[in-house]
Amino acid sequence: MTYDALPRVISAIGEPYFHGVAAQTVCHALGFDLSALIFHRGGHAEPLFHDFDRIGCTHGMAAYAAVTHMANPMLQALPEGAVRARDFAVHDAAGLPSAETLIWTDTEELGFRTPGWPERQEEIGLYVPASGGTLELSLYRERGRTGASDGQLASLGMISKPLAAAFVRHAALCAFRPAALSARERDVYDLIVRGCSTEAVALRLGISRHTVKDHRKHIFRKLGVGSFAELIARHWARAAPSSEGLLPHGTTEH
Repeated sequence: MTYDALPRVISAIGEPYFHGVAAQTVCHALGFDLSALIFHRGGHAEPLFHDFDRIGCTHGMAAYAAVTHMANPMLQALPEGAVRARDFAVHDAAGLPSAETLIWTDTEELGFRTPGWPERQEEIGLYVPASGGTLELSLYRERGRTGASDGQLASLGMISKPLAAAFVRHAALCAFRPAALSARERDVYDLIVRGCSTEAVALRLGISRHTVKDHRKHIFRKLGVGSFAELIARHWARAAPSSEGLLPHGTTEH
């Protein structure tokens, strides 16, 4: 079940590789090969992660993000729960945004594909409201004789709320770490808010205690805080939503 993937997804919240872990963990749990995590808001599409580079199709994702996402019938319908792309096949291009930019063919589940997109793929996905927009998680594999089962689709749908909650929490964590922090300062910051002492930070990063203190001073100044307590309090006040939503429906936190 995809529930088994949730602990790994949740443990990656706040890490730079969160989006990749979330997409690939769910993808592999359901037996698919490729994944894409995309955030849609205000008519714009922002790819957060995809592994299309493994098959040389990064230009297809770039075209989707720039133009052809507007023609995605699933994004227009915003269905609840997990969906099969084949159930949204387009039979009439009239009025479809960006229709002229698409490759129309009956060999694709939707009846078309984006130029540069991998061909003849089975696609299932989630379209979940999050952060004032829509989070799209799409999974792909080469089409075979049988497609994803109803059980697989239901299993994917059940994690929609926990996945959205994890996405929102990750975004909140990252929002409190200004881009003004250097890469090393972000490393120090991440360890401090997890409760590491100066000595522990120095050991983990392989730097001296004096260097840790210098980084800490810069962090305090850039974030406008005056103490460890204030830093940690502000971090978790911004980052920690209710635990409701991070847990699958029907479970209880212990």
